[in-house]
Amino acid sequence: MNCRRCAMLVLMWVGMVGLGAGPATRPTTRATTRPAVAKDDRVRDGLVNGSVRFLVPSAWEIAGRAENGLNVVYRLPESHHQVSVLITQQKEALRDTPAIRQQMSKIILGWDNDDLKKRNVEMIDAPKVEADPMLMMRIHERFRDAEGTYDVVHLYRGLGLNLIGVTAVAHTEDAAEAKPIHDAATKLLLSVTLGPPDPKIVRAAPVKKE
Repeated sequence: MNCRRCAMLVLMWVGMVGLGAGPATRPTTRATTRPAVAKDDRVRDGLVNGSVRFLVPSAWEIAGRAENGLNVVYRLPESHHQVSVLITQQKEALRDTPAIRQQMSKIILGWDNDDLKKRNVEMIDAPKVEADPMLMMRIHERFRDAEGTYDVVHLYRGLGLNLIGVTAVAHTEDAAEAKPIHDAATKLLLSVTLGPPDPKIVRAAPVKKE
């Protein structure tokens, strides 16, 4: 599952280009030996120089962080699963109204379906909007390609001038395994707050051993 594609679902809506979605990553090939989402042991992380803050499980590894400070990708421990956060900044606060939701769902679903068709994946459940009163929008899809089965949710929330998109990619055909990953992504999005810039909040990616 290419995380650049996850980012494009937001960029297609806001009509912006050139933000840089961060590094595209693929799932790891390690076997799962423990739950990908454990107890609620969360730490702070941030984007936009720490002015957008949120909580993530401490065990989630940073797989990539965009140089522009707008995107971070996490790899869940000992699993194939990923969660990414993308910020797109607006000139005006994004209103959460039925008309905006309808327009947003039409654009994002149209692009998502076209992209999946071009990739020639085997569709299990086509992208659809699921009701979630806590979020601006929640889109859920399941499909299969040569690398396996993916159970994916795209979650959106507007906060100030920021449209925040969180995508959770569960590399599994087991809905019971995917659910806590999707729930953790929702919890992450709901934890987002705004504040003055504070680069100390931004977690550094681990240094790779040579």
